[in-house]
Amino acid sequence: MQRSIFKGLRFRLALSYAVFFAILLTGFGFVLRGMLRGVIETTVQGLLDEEWAATKGFLRINAVGKLEWTYDPSDPEEAAIVERLKLIYMIADEKGEVLESSEMYREMGFQSPALITTILSEDKPRYTFHPNLRGQVFMVREGTLSERNHKYFVALGRNFTPSLYVIDQFSVDYFIALPFIILTAAGLGWLLARRAMQPVTEVAAQVAKVSGSNLSLRVPLRGSRDELDHMIANFNGMVERLDQSFQQIRQFSTDVSHELRTPITVVRGQLEVALMTATTEEELRVAIEAALVDIDRLSQIVRALLNLAKAESGQLTLQMQDLDLVPLIREVLNELEIPALDRQVRLSNQLPQRAVISADRIQIERLLYNLIDNGIKYTRQAGFVEVNVSFDESSSKISLEIRDNGEGIAPEHLPHLFDRFYRVPARENGAEKGLGLGLSFVSWIVKAHGGDIQVSSKLGEGTAFRVTFPAKIGDIRNQTENGNQRETAGRYTNS
Repeated sequence: MQRSIFKGLRFRLALSYAVFFAILLTGFGFVLRGMLRGVIETTVQGLLDEEWAATKGFLRINAVGKLEWTYDPSDPEEAAIVERLKLIYMIADEKGEVLESSEMYREMGFQSPALITTILSEDKPRYTFHPNLRGQVFMVREGTLSERNHKYFVALGRNFTPSLYVIDQFSVDYFIALPFIILTAAGLGWLLARRAMQPVTEVAAQVAKVSGSNLSLRVPLRGSRDELDHMIANFNGMVERLDQSFQQIRQFSTDVSHELRTPITVVRGQLEVALMTATTEEELRVAIEAALVDIDRLSQIVRALLNLAKAESGQLTLQMQDLDLVPLIREVLNELEIPALDRQVRLSNQLPQRAVISADRIQIERLLYNLIDNGIKYTRQAGFVEVNVSFDESSSKISLEIRDNGEGIAPEHLPHLFDRFYRVPARENGAEKGLGLGLSFVSWIVKAHGGDIQVSSKLGEGTAFRVTFPAKIGDIRNQTENGNQRETAGRYTNS
């Protein structure tokens, strides 16, 4: 339990809060100490300035240029003031020779003559600290007293040790109280972290209920529109995508097992019957030929599934190049001319001079072949399949439309038209049955090229597939200008 607590996010948040608070308060303590010392130093300097002003009133330079104290010894007040001023003081001449000094000042030691000469030349006061032999520290005001062209160095001192004691006592008291303050802050941080982590704990409990067999559950949003709600929304979106993927996998497994089971069962049945009943070589040949037909269908299913699986898993790399759709469409129409002739279907096209897109030629050819071949298969005799290419200059799109006047598709089948293995029930008994994978692959090709595919159909009137691709920006003007120069080429079957 302790191990889980110490490794928990709540503990780390509380610890981070306590460490941050400790660093902040420690730094703040040093700042307060510095501010307190600054205030005390300023106060003592003010007292020394007052004493300096009083000293100038009692210390005069006489006519012969010598300093002398001028006060009334019989006046107790003046005598007390001068006695206090002489408690910590020193007077030196321009050469740095000490003229007068108090015993307490002598314990600190005198300034050097060179330093005294420098201070006299600067003619501005200085505040310094001097310790004595007993460990006491004094603040000393060093200045110049000038009168009648004579200058004297005068230093007045004040005991700074009590002030240092106040500063040190404040520091001791503050840093003794600091651990208790930090512990209090840590406890508060623990409570705040608990409150902050409560929504996360509730969400985690609901997330734990989501499993592979129960992907329909969604974590409800809290309505706070904060980062946690954003995370919940992203999680729900991920679960939605996982649910769709699991459904596709289950459906794919069901469809594959169904599609593969039928030809395998047929082949097995045919070979078993031949093995048990065939008495001549001809009968065995017929059974083997029938089995080969079903094996060929099985191979087509496996090949189509492998291609689709490679495409959707990203293993099928597109070789993008500038591709003109116009000659490619004509090539595909030429290849499908014989199947159209067999079904007495007229192939026609309305194409501009150029229609350039960035695409993989092999995949676009496969797309055209699938859509046009489907039109031929599901169009009545003496019908038509038409291929049109147009431009939308406002959106820089090239539109490819393949329409027929076949039997059409019922509205309930249109949403599933691009699903794997989905086949629209044939209205004619003799109609061909495909694998149900062609349009799934077409849909992937369109999306891989950044395009869009739509289908519209009416029963008894026909079906139209409309595919849009981004046009090459550099060619869109030329393609649009040539858009009116279209040719119509038709191929008709013989009755």
